[in-house]
Amino acid sequence: MKILVVGGSGLVGSRLVTMLTRDGHDVVAASRRSGVDAVTGEGLAEALRGASVVVDVSNSPSFEDAAVMKFFKTSTHNLLTGEVAAGVRHHVALSVVGTGRLLQSGYLRAKFAQEKLIKDASVPYSIVQATQFFEFLGIIADAATHGNAVRVPPVVIQPIAADDVARAIATIVTGTPLNGTVEIGGPEPFYLDGLIQRVIGARDDPREVIADPHARYFGAELNERSLVPGDEAELGEIRFDDWLGRTAPPIVGRNRQPAVGAAARTPLKENEFRISEVPPGSVLLMGDVAIFSVEGGFCATQAKCTHRQGPLSEGTLDGSTVTCPLHGAQFNVWTGAVLRGPAKDPLKTYRVTVDGEVGRVEVPVAQAGQGA
Repeated sequence: MKILVVGGSGLVGSRLVTMLTRDGHDVVAASRRSGVDAVTGEGLAEALRGASVVVDVSNSPSFEDAAVMKFFKTSTHNLLTGEVAAGVRHHVALSVVGTGRLLQSGYLRAKFAQEKLIKDASVPYSIVQATQFFEFLGIIADAATHGNAVRVPPVVIQPIAADDVARAIATIVTGTPLNGTVEIGGPEPFYLDGLIQRVIGARDDPREVIADPHARYFGAELNERSLVPGDEAELGEIRFDDWLGRTAPPIVGRNRQPAVGAAARTPLKENEFRISEVPPGSVLLMGDVAIFSVEGGFCATQAKCTHRQGPLSEGTLDGSTVTCPLHGAQFNVWTGAVLRGPAKDPLKTYRVTVDGEVGRVEVPVAQAGQGA
């Protein structure tokens, strides 16, 4: 079964592509970088050819009201029109819990419009409404920052890990269309102000979190349970404490100030690097290892493509997908899995740990090229 994942190189999309590929499905990860643009229609007809299922986990590059509405309405219209012509049997879309009740938000108005287009089309569908992701809590803090204060409403939130979102979507993708909506959320509720405090506190962020009942959430005023899924929601398995302990410090907000202290002055060992040298979305070459700073933290792989030894540190990093600059092979940098040929063999991956401002690759870099 051919499955087209639109937004397949993003936070959820890259995880979903890896899961579905591992289960033996013919998966195509579509994004602008791969030559498929759902907004302009470029490459869309070819990508849809032979597809049984289309999964839309794409997101707007701009959250400005008019731009985000144009993005979701145009891309969804183009996808659904192309799916009818290609005979696609199931359209799956990722949306947001609370979309219909938070229409003060331009972003959520656009998601509501997207859902309506899907429901009114002739293609059988499933809509997955998810609560906020753990991985985006830093973005919430940044959006709510004024000076050195983070003002957020003291409301209940039940966030979910991106891995759990991808697993839930994978199950729906391979099942019968719901022709309806399912909600998913994390396993436990929190108050938003306390949760944001824990996230930035774990990263030595100097900002002060202030509980402000009138603070807006991406343009919308909230009541205490606006962001919480219903009683019938499916819940993820990954708990916040486990995620935070595994990934800290993964989210670096734009207001984060690098720490200055003994760690910054201590000479680095062969397998160590300073995290300030690898800003989000960048790659650091260290011997035979490429270190990636992506949504969710730091990860490392062998530095050269398994096809023709192309230098991955000079390739394009989009979310958790790296594209080799020589022949276009793509890999998931967390798992090493091949997402697109001509490469056939996965990358070797190495664990990265962080202690203060110093990152450490858990393999001597000099041995990485020797198969360690």
